[in-house]
Amino acid sequence: MSESTKRVSGRQTAGQAVIQFLKKHGATDPEHAVGYDSLRNIKLSTQVLAYTIANLMEENVVVRTEDEKYYFNEAGWAKLERKVLGSYSFLFIIPIVAALLFWLITRALGI
Repeated sequence: MSESTKRVSGRQTAGQAVIQFLKKHGATDPEHAVGYDSLRNIKLSTQVLAYTIANLMEENVVVRTEDEKYYFNEAGWAKLERKVLGSYSFLFIIPIVAALLFWLITRALGI
């Protein structure tokens, strides 16, 4: 079974499967974009594949050309990574700041 027709593993998300497929097939610019028929070789249901591509297009990670072909956009991926990292960093920093403020308030009140 070729790599592009293997089933998506439980460890791999649909987004990762689409991105890896595009990278493997050199679809990283408009000149080398692949059609939807090629993407159907990814072993995902049609609904999941369409939903995943739509979400990746919304984030500008996958771009559709005028002739209905798709390619991976490295700049869009980098922007999404920064966005996710920022969100997780924010979730990590809030408890630390809250604990620090609690500690400072209790020290100031002598509790």
